[in-house]
Amino acid sequence: MKTRISKILYEKGWTEMELSRRTGLAQSYINRVKNSRIVPTVRTALKICEALEVPVEEAFVYEEKPYGVTRKAYFPGRPGGGRRDR
Repeated sequence: MKTRISKILYEKGWTEMELSRRTGLAQSYINRVKNSRIVPTVRTALKICEALEVPVEEAFVYEEKPYGVTRKAYFPGRPGGGRRDR
């Protein structure tokens, strides 16, 4: 899941620490959410959006591809890298 938290923080003139103070969440956690390293729970996403005074749809962008999958699996010695039929 991608976020627009950086843009919103910039527009408000806030830092991650200010958002941390307003939400009660750790600044390191805010940073990981902002940089799409982790996906927050619905409750936490709502808490962040409430503090930012924006709707969830403005702060978070859903992606269809599975989280963290960036490349195909590698199977050496197999044509096409796929699985063999038995």
